[in-house]
Amino acid sequence: MRFVVFGASGGTGQELLRQGVSQGHEVTAFVRDPKTVTGGDRLSVVVGDALDSRAVALAVAGQAAVISALGSRSLGDATLLPESMTHILSTMRQHRVRRLIVLGAAGAFPGADKNLALPSRILLKVIEATFLRKPFQSQRAMQELVRMSDTDWTVVQPPRLLTVPAKGKYRVAEDALPAGGRQIARADVAAFMLEQLTSAEWVRKSPFVAW
Repeated sequence: MRFVVFGASGGTGQELLRQGVSQGHEVTAFVRDPKTVTGGDRLSVVVGDALDSRAVALAVAGQAAVISALGSRSLGDATLLPESMTHILSTMRQHRVRRLIVLGAAGAFPGADKNLALPSRILLKVIEATFLRKPFQSQRAMQELVRMSDTDWTVVQPPRLLTVPAKGKYRVAEDALPAGGRQIARADVAAFMLEQLTSAEWVRKSPFVAW
């Protein structure tokens, strides 16, 4: 399948590129700095800013699916995710691209932690109210745009992301993080996101995925 990855230079984005190419997909990496990604067989690179609608349109044109692994650029950023998603959704409509898979954040939503132990729930609430307040605000705004769209979307909601080797197994739940699910490898999240390219199980849903 041919798809574009926004946020391709980030930790999860790099995993999406690596695994996507190894699975035989035709992958386009959308990045601001071309030095962060090396093109090659089955991997092309589009350089641009996700806030530039023309650059986004160039990347989306001709794709069968769009994957967003974008994250806030700073702890004070509450605008990048919703503004970039506005451009992505508009361009998808223009080019009649329907499949959209988005990296979310489980901690951005009340109730996501209901299956966790009390200390974990308390810690998450403190984090949400302090230094991740604006990034979580940005996540909620972006995901609202996605849910209101007419795309075949899936928003994947992981807990804390680790840059460690994949375990190759994880748990998935529909309404909250699985019991005790406090973390997961970026590589495992990327694997789950790529599985959604050819699966309708989680279309127009927001699965929570964790170890």
